[in-house]
Amino acid sequence: MARNHSTGAERQPRSKEFFSSEVPLYYQLAAVLREQILSGRFAAGDRIPTEAELVEHYGVSRITVRQALSSLEQEGFVQRQVGRGTFVRERRTFSGELKVEGSLDDLISIGQFTSVKLVDLRTVKASGADAEVLGVEPGTPLTRCSRLRYWHKDPYCHIVVDLPADVGRRLARSDFKGSILGAIENKLGIGIRDAQQTVRASLADATLARMLETRIGAPLLAIDRVVVTDEGTPIEHVRTHYRSDIYSFAVHLHRDQGRHVWNAKTKPRA
Repeated sequence: MARNHSTGAERQPRSKEFFSSEVPLYYQLAAVLREQILSGRFAAGDRIPTEAELVEHYGVSRITVRQALSSLEQEGFVQRQVGRGTFVRERRTFSGELKVEGSLDDLISIGQFTSVKLVDLRTVKASGADAEVLGVEPGTPLTRCSRLRYWHKDPYCHIVVDLPADVGRRLARSDFKGSILGAIENKLGIGIRDAQQTVRASLADATLARMLETRIGAPLLAIDRVVVTDEGTPIEHVRTHYRSDIYSFAVHLHRDQGRHVWNAKTKPRA
């Protein structure tokens, strides 16, 4: 791409992450960077790309980049340091722990009533964030699949699954259209011990808005799950975004006699 450091009038962006002419470009760029921070691609203390790098990558003007960074700084996501760059700020979050009863199949049982479309299947190199999650070295080959789940004819869920490539290459393409975890257990004979799951609120960037047929900035439910084998090895990293206008996640709470803690039974609903 030819480098363009124009600070004048806005031009047509080159990045496919932008698609709406009705939403200001700086807002769309801020949404993209915000999601990269929330998803862990940029961790606290990381320096995000320079203004020139963002101009080059996204094909927007410096004015757009500066407006986007100013918006993120006002929201507390980044801090700009003169002469050094823009860094991700540490954000204080509260994490509660909830005991969930039932099998892992219960958590994904909604799949019995929906359809899945395999959007993409490829081998990628693990980024620093990917490597940390799966316990591998950066650059390690991973099998990555992207899927859309539909409720009737409406896309309500976008799923990205990462597996170690030595696991992914042993699965058939058809396995990635169904329960990947089931294929790992039943076809490969790998036992699953547990999973760590994080749920947070998110906003649709241009890519997710296009895939889920919703608007940029629409509220989404983001669920990040890391599945661990019986040997304690991470084997699957799942990043899922749900449309909040279609999908809800209900939890039934009950208490055992004589105990003062809540047990939970999850029930995903679309």
